[in-house]
Amino acid sequence: MSALLRRAALGMLLALLAGCRPDRTPDGITVLVEAPPDSLDDRFALTAIGQRIGQLIAPGLVTFDDTSRPVPALAESFRALSPTVMEFTLRPGLTFHDGTALTAADVKATYDGVRDRALRSPKVDRYEVIQEVEVVGDRTVRFHLRRPYAPLLAELSLSILPAERAGLGGVELQGAHPVGAGAFRFEAQPDEEHLTLVPFEGYYARAPGISRLHFRVVRDETTRVLELLKGRADLVTNAVSPAVLPLLRKEPGLRVLVRPGTGYAYLGFNLRSGPLADVRVRQAVCHLLEVKPIVEHKFHGLAEPATGMLPATHWAHAPQEGCRYDPAEAARLLDAAGYPDPDGPGGQPRMTLSLKVSTDRFRKSVALVLQEQLARGGVAVEVRSLEFGTLFNDIRRGNFEMVTLKWASVIEPDLMRGAYHSRNVPTEENHWGGFNRGALKDAELDALLDEASRVEPSQRAALYARVQERLDALLPYAPLWHESSVAVVSRRLEGFEPSANGFLTSLARARRVEP
Repeated sequence: MSALLRRAALGMLLALLAGCRPDRTPDGITVLVEAPPDSLDDRFALTAIGQRIGQLIAPGLVTFDDTSRPVPALAESFRALSPTVMEFTLRPGLTFHDGTALTAADVKATYDGVRDRALRSPKVDRYEVIQEVEVVGDRTVRFHLRRPYAPLLAELSLSILPAERAGLGGVELQGAHPVGAGAFRFEAQPDEEHLTLVPFEGYYARAPGISRLHFRVVRDETTRVLELLKGRADLVTNAVSPAVLPLLRKEPGLRVLVRPGTGYAYLGFNLRSGPLADVRVRQAVCHLLEVKPIVEHKFHGLAEPATGMLPATHWAHAPQEGCRYDPAEAARLLDAAGYPDPDGPGGQPRMTLSLKVSTDRFRKSVALVLQEQLARGGVAVEVRSLEFGTLFNDIRRGNFEMVTLKWASVIEPDLMRGAYHSRNVPTEENHWGGFNRGALKDAELDALLDEASRVEPSQRAALYARVQERLDALLPYAPLWHESSVAVVSRRLEGFEPSANGFLTSLARARRVEP
């Protein structure tokens, strides 16, 4: 079914459902998500949904606001004592969901645990810079670093766990029944499709006003929309197509909330072998993409064309050329790379590439537009849509040529070191946890990224400008767009605000009301 027909069919369903009495809903609030969390233990969660739900259960010392600045969470305050020593003071009276006190000893145990390679956390390499975690008092802890490390605060958002669960012996228990000090505590997860959390009365910022928080996996977008319309769901974030939003805005029982977002969508390339190992082919693909029409017509303005990972509002953003549409230059590059046009425009393709995408209908429809654009330049594309778990596993293991994905949020620019440094290619040794899934390897870029992680804050922007310039030349990703953060909210959910970073933390301040 074409996108136009699907939209018309959905419009008919909206008309038929208008005015119908909502179905009976369970107590509390129901949140629909596209895929199950890969883990509720932040030490092992790699997907955005796993990390976001995990942070509701077990927050870290700090979190980040919509301007990507660090703000206290379990920590009351923090300060740098020297370039290699950072001190944190915990909020008074913190307790875990099991009633035990949360102290500096638990913070130390959490970070000692995640740094133990026997734990097999895919995030272990992020904490190599920590030499020692020192307990100064019940509420005071110091991190001693091997060297100055500018992105430290971003790494210290890791969930804090009870000391007895922080080591290897507690992994199974924490995975099955997670405990933290967050706004919500774990109640039940009968299967991967359903998860229930309940408010934690001892939460430091007061207990949430939601009696139960039900997460339900609904992979199909049409079904998510119908569940909202029938009154069987209260919140969907960043999982409804922009084309559907004007119809949902007309529904009296729903609100559509929009905030500029930091999410970054890209066309990823596998640089390990094949045509895309040649930068000229990657550049040619880039020059065949027309991003602006996609943003205007598919996203209805709820996105901004990207020239790189960092949005224009980010403090470290440096403007680059990005994917300038230039089919003549694309043809020249493909000729130079050894892929001449065999029989002139409109005939046989110069080459054929595969593109993997999720089964989400909107994402697949966008992939088909990219397919059409590339075909006009002689690059045939075979689009393969896969269930997200299968897609994610293929990407981690390098089983793809091209893939469309997005970073759910871009906060700390050191994310570029995770995504592009040669040390971070996923391998069996790092438990397939590296973020450099296209396997880019460039010594000059590695050196810039390492230096940017060590220098004083005032020097970082200039270095990241050079990093972005180098990435624009190497083109491991073709930048596409930065998407707005969009939440569809029922009238029963009051006080929820979408986060620029896609966080769900405002659920702690929200409440259920009877409309």
